[in-house]
Amino acid sequence: MDQKTRWESIYARVRDLKTVKLSDLARTFDVSMPTIRKDVDALESDGLVERVHGLVRLKTLSYMFDGTGVSHLQPSAAKVWIGVKAASLVSDGDSVILDCGATTTELAKNLLDRRQLRVVTNALNIAMLLGNERSNRVMLTGGQFMPETIAASGEKAAAFFEGMFADKLFLAAGGVSKEGGISYPDFIDLHVKHAMIGAAKHVYLLADSQKFGRREFATFGAMDRVHTVVTDRGLATEYVEWLDKSGIDVIFAEGS
Repeated sequence: MDQKTRWESIYARVRDLKTVKLSDLARTFDVSMPTIRKDVDALESDGLVERVHGLVRLKTLSYMFDGTGVSHLQPSAAKVWIGVKAASLVSDGDSVILDCGATTTELAKNLLDRRQLRVVTNALNIAMLLGNERSNRVMLTGGQFMPETIAASGEKAAAFFEGMFADKLFLAAGGVSKEGGISYPDFIDLHVKHAMIGAAKHVYLLADSQKFGRREFATFGAMDRVHTVVTDRGLATEYVEWLDKSGIDVIFAEGS
C-alpha cells in the first residue's frame, strides 16, 4: 500500500470509528509508531483529523471556537479518556443533560455518531457540536453568559430545567472533597447544578483524579445525589474507598 492510499484508508477508518487509538491504527496498517504519527500529522495538517493524548479523531466543530475563549479548555489526557468512557454510557435515543466544562466537551466530541439524542446543555460549544446531527434535539438554556466555560449559568439557566426529566446527567466539578463534596469556583454555578440534578434519573459525575481533595470557593455538597463517578486510574485509594462507602459506583476510564 503506497503512502497516499494508506492516508486515505486511515482517514476512512477514523471517519467510521470517530475515535481510535494511535497504536490500533499502527497495528491495523502494519506500520511503526513513528510512521503512523507522520501519517496522522499529514491528515491533521489538512484539517481532517486531530491527534490528542494517543487518540485520533475526526476534526470537529471545536475549531470554530479557537480565539473565542474555548481554546483555554485544553483537556488533559485524563479528561480525554474520561470523555471517551462517559460516551460509551450514552445510547441512541437517550435524553441527556450535559454540564459545561472541558471534560463534558470531550464527552460531546465522542457522541458525534449517536442519533436521536435529546440533549439539554448550558454550554454553547456542546450545543453546536451535537446540534450538527439533524436527528438530535438539542436545547440550550438561557442565563448569564460565563466566558470562562462558554456557558450560561445562574437562576435563569436553572429555571430552564423546571418540569424536565432526563435519563442521564453528566455533571462537571471544580473540586471534590470529603468535607464539602462537590464544589465550584462561583456561587452562581450552584443554581444550575442543583436544577440539573433534580431533572435527571441517573447522575454521573465526571471528575479526573486531580479534582479530588480540592475544595473550590462555593461548596455544593450533593455527593448523596451522585450515582456514578467516572474518573481516571490515578484516583487515590482513600477516595476510591470513600466513594465505595458512600454507595457510589466508580468507573475508570481506559487508557488513563
